[in-house]
Amino acid sequence: MMLTKDKVLEIVENENIEFIRVEFLDYAGVTRGRTIRPLQLKDAMEKGINFSTAIMSFDLFDEYIPNPAYGPNDGDFFAVPDPNTFAILPYRKNTARMLCDLVDINGEPWHGCPRSALKRLLNEVESILGGKMFMAFEQEAYLLKEENGQFVPADQSHCFSSDGADIQEDFIQEFVHSLEAMGVTTEQISSEFGPGQLEINLRYTNALKAADDQVTFMHLFKQIARDKGLIGTLMPKPFQHLAGSGLHVHISLYDETGENLFEEVTDQRGLDLSEKAYHFIGGLLKHGSSLVAIGAPSINSYKRMQPGSWAPAHICYGSGNRSVLVRVPEKRRSRRFEYRGADGTCNPYLLAACLVASGLHGIQNTIDPGEPVDFDVSLASEFLLRERGINWAPRSLQEAVNCLNEDSVLAQTIGRSIWEEFIKIKRTEWDKYSRYISDWERKVFTARF
Repeated sequence: MMLTKDKVLEIVENENIEFIRVEFLDYAGVTRGRTIRPLQLKDAMEKGINFSTAIMSFDLFDEYIPNPAYGPNDGDFFAVPDPNTFAILPYRKNTARMLCDLVDINGEPWHGCPRSALKRLLNEVESILGGKMFMAFEQEAYLLKEENGQFVPADQSHCFSSDGADIQEDFIQEFVHSLEAMGVTTEQISSEFGPGQLEINLRYTNALKAADDQVTFMHLFKQIARDKGLIGTLMPKPFQHLAGSGLHVHISLYDETGENLFEEVTDQRGLDLSEKAYHFIGGLLKHGSSLVAIGAPSINSYKRMQPGSWAPAHICYGSGNRSVLVRVPEKRRSRRFEYRGADGTCNPYLLAACLVASGLHGIQNTIDPGEPVDFDVSLASEFLLRERGINWAPRSLQEAVNCLNEDSVLAQTIGRSIWEEFIKIKRTEWDKYSRYISDWERKVFTARF
């Protein structure tokens, strides 16, 4: 159901809502916002809530980066709550939440707003391709507890066993019910490979709502875990010896009649994909290294993306193959593909926008992705990789960001302001990590030298 401003105001009054959180994500994937009272809501939905533009120049450590694009002299943008994102928080008292678009002083989309960039690109998809882009996010995440000052898995459940669902029944049911009360539909819940690790698959929907739904997921997983005395984390690699947590994005394209524009049963390559689908995949592979920088934007991300880990370490695609960057599900399922190079530290709006931008570039330039890969790429020799033209995905945040820095297509399509500041933020985070001395380093080097 589409919500109007008037309908939101009516719900707030009828449900006795006392506090409304207006929120957006910065480039580091951190939620920013304010809490307003009902009397402010009408004005907020019309004019927005002001924020210093400088908030977009903070890194994940909540520190202001060197040489920021936005300083004390750059004024404000205004966060305008989208009525369609209004949801009552079932786990908080008389409180609702709304996600925002960022606008400038004239009420026009602010050039640094990732959500607005995604909306603009989705409009281009409709005008250029004659269809609507749909996405579904699948997030893996750990439930942890603290023992003797250390974080450990909250249980010892096994992959795809019912133990995890039994042990964490209280958390899982409240989490899923809360998601659904906020308008987010779940499809599958399972215990994943790591003990205490879950995967919750969200139902496909239009790409903007899919990104909104992922933001809701990110918030609720941590908050409800905290309420249960647990630690919920989307951290890509919380333990060296256990499975990492990835984020998979399923992508499909339908016209207004419901026809799947990525399907073609006469496909000579045998995957039942249309030429549009292959060219879209070609664009994802062409910009593969840059997309990894957007989708896996933390220093910890690259400790997960290792060969043999079931996380993609190479830029290629294949059918049913979970060692590749872009996986095409088996033909028993509707024709779509799954981008596997992301994790829960990303900004979902930036990721979705860059996936769309890359795919559009592939379609507009008829980029052929080559033949699908049908072997475990992690076991391939360097000779075979060269022979098949398969490149490694970036092995560190620094390498990924350097690749993004050379990607003028993404710079132009998502907006150079977003692109430049994202790169500066991530380089700042890498520099801090590079200077950090860990206990492991101290232990090894003091013993050896």
